Amino acid sequence: MFRRKLVSLILISAFCLSAFTGCNKEEPEPTDTTPEPTTATEATTTTEATTTTSAAPTRTAEEYKAAGINELNSVPILMYHRIYDMKNSDTEYTGGNVDKDGYNRTSEAFEADLRSYYQMGYRMMRLTDFVDGRIDVAYGYSPIIITFDDGIRDVVLQGWNEDGTPKFDPSCAIGILEKIKAEFPDYNVTATFFVNDQLFENGEENDRKIMKWMVDNGYDIGNHTRDHKKLGDCDAATIETQVGAIYKKLEDIIPGQYVNIVALPFGSPESMPAEKPQYQKIFDGTYEGFTYHTRASLLCGWTRAYSPFVRDYNNTCIRRIRGYDNNGEDCDIKQNFDQLNNGKRYISDGNPDTIVFPASDNSSGDWLKNTFDHQTIPY
Repeated sequence: MFRRKLVSLILISAFCLSAFTGCNKEEPEPTDTTPEPTTATEATTTTEATTTTSAAPTRTAEEYKAAGINELNSVPILMYHRIYDMKNSDTEYTGGNVDKDGYNRTSEAFEADLRSYYQMGYRMMRLTDFVDGRIDVAYGYSPIIITFDDGIRDVVLQGWNEDGTPKFDPSCAIGILEKIKAEFPDYNVTATFFVNDQLFENGEENDRKIMKWMVDNGYDIGNHTRDHKKLGDCDAATIETQVGAIYKKLEDIIPGQYVNIVALPFGSPESMPAEKPQYQKIFDGTYEGFTYHTRASLLCGWTRAYSPFVRDYNNTCIRRIRGYDNNGEDCDIKQNFDQLNNGKRYISDGNPDTIVFPASDNSSGDWLKNTFDHQTIPY
């Protein structure tokens, strides 16, 4: 009951915000039911699911509507870079920005960001689960994904505890994440860290031990290329080296435990056009005898990601929100979350094997792109 009241308060507040149409590029609205879907009313009177992967739900259409359940809406994937041990008042830039363009953030602002997302009813999930279409978030809450590029200042080692576990600088990204994890057990704290060849710059021996600890404690490591080159300017051989070298290194350090996802340096290329076949080396290639396959790639910004179930979702160019402040303009955190909270956010039905949404959002039958064999339930 408390959870439904919380969600209702969030949604009421959201509708009071000004409506926006999107950052830099407009996101088309759902105007398009899968063939013969199960409706919420039908689902409460039968135990037979439309697929073999999920059981029939127990919620009614009225309950879905009251909670605003919509799994065709957008998911925020936050993109951070370096987190500095600074107060916001220590910088000469807007809010918690450490540099002019806001790629780097103060520790004060980053911790405040995480607390704000929690209070708005977001709960963290793994990026790799998002790519798999497995969004396992509690009923009435919304998924959020945290990512870091470059590695530098994200994991800062202060030493090793007697039990062999790392002692982190409490002001670095993982130090703050661990603090929030202890404070909010239901937040499901996790993040994906995309590294270059220098890893986290704690010395390679230390970083190897740290990375093993990270994957054992709920964090993921991904590929940000060896030298942070703009891949849109590279030929096939260079791309294969840039992507393959990091995969090979990760396989050596944490074999089979890293994610096969690339965060594109500078967000380039933004698409994989047929006339540029060299870009396929981002996804498949062989480097020094090591063959790799990439499942998805991430852009550098600027706005919320499509639900993985809708037709406009493309795993070769997943969108992210840059974690910076700009007084609610130019796709900063505030503007993006104002949009999300004003009817654009994915709100979960609590079942990773079902996709629940207002029937009007898929009225012409072709808005859904991939159900991952989930049961679809319009209401």
